[in-house]
Amino acid sequence: MKPSAEEIAQRVDAIAPTLAANAEACVQARSVVPESMKAMVEAGLFKICQPARVGGYELSLRIQYDTITAVSQVCPSSGWILMVMGAHHFCLGSWPERGQEEVFGEGRNGLVSGTLAWQGKARAAEGGYRVDGRWQFCSGVDRAEWVILGCADAESGGPGVHVVVPGEQIIVDDTWHVLGMEGTGSKDVLAKDLFVPAHRAIDTRELMKGSSLHTLKHATNVYRVSADSILSGSVPAAILGSAKFALEKFVERTRERRAIATGARKAEHGPTQLRLAESMAEVECAQFFIHDAAELMGKVAQSGQGATDMGYRARVKWQAAYAAELCRRALARLFAGSGAHAVYDSSPLQAAFRNVNVGAQHASIDFDTSGELYGRMRLGLLSTQG
Repeated sequence: MKPSAEEIAQRVDAIAPTLAANAEACVQARSVVPESMKAMVEAGLFKICQPARVGGYELSLRIQYDTITAVSQVCPSSGWILMVMGAHHFCLGSWPERGQEEVFGEGRNGLVSGTLAWQGKARAAEGGYRVDGRWQFCSGVDRAEWVILGCADAESGGPGVHVVVPGEQIIVDDTWHVLGMEGTGSKDVLAKDLFVPAHRAIDTRELMKGSSLHTLKHATNVYRVSADSILSGSVPAAILGSAKFALEKFVERTRERRAIATGARKAEHGPTQLRLAESMAEVECAQFFIHDAAELMGKVAQSGQGATDMGYRARVKWQAAYAAELCRRALARLFAGSGAHAVYDSSPLQAAFRNVNVGAQHASIDFDTSGELYGRMRLGLLSTQG
């Protein structure tokens, strides 16, 4: 039986103390620690987007996004891994049934890391493909059982196939030394002449459009939503959690702060009050855009027309990019008004500032290209037909 949104929220509340207690340990380890992964797995959070036919919950994107935000609010590293793996578990709904069974069958957790960007290359071989390359930003690869790899066509260089491979078949290169989101362990992976059977591969265009024939074999039409839309909408949900955390910490700290020169309470300072009000409005607007995008994709799923009516993709991508930008602006304003103590590594506001800015760099929500794409669509310069 599928859990309700309320039950999922209760599960998050139950494991929140564990995730919060381990948040700094994830940062220091530059990877989500096993105890936090175990808590999320046992709470069933990685099953939210997993197909029901292979033991998942197959719930709405709104539930997935709200869960990502709630987890990110207590541990940004854990929330980011839930976001990435959840999106990949969604993507597996487009794969051949045999591939889905290998990853999730017989009650297996799956736990799929990787990257949807086609950074490697694949060439056709008897019974499947030969894959080579290096892939960056494989969040959670240290805790993954499987890895998705996007591959360009070795001959043309254009979109080719996406493959899913066992984690032990790839090489992990620890490149993850970064400004923020350290605990996501988003390292590089490499593969050399790796054979992947055809049932663990899917045409990239079909995946991105939601047009795979395998999406028709599920209990719902949710997997008819394009993969790039689900990922774009997921990213700001994680960023939003860090932004909400920062608002809480700013309020706590401001209630205690006094101006050094006069001793006046910062909480009674008009510009500080305005700074908080404006930042809160931006974060609330970001949440609205994320929820609206989730509802839009939900309507697409209900209609089952996601693979033919593609206009929603530009809107989702832009709303996701703008939501992330609103969180980034809010954090910049709060950080600037937090005084010199905010620069210390021990400051939670400093950590949130770094995490939001790093998260907002994700390629799927690039502000400039997403805005241009949406503008072209609204001006009638972009075809919305699949």
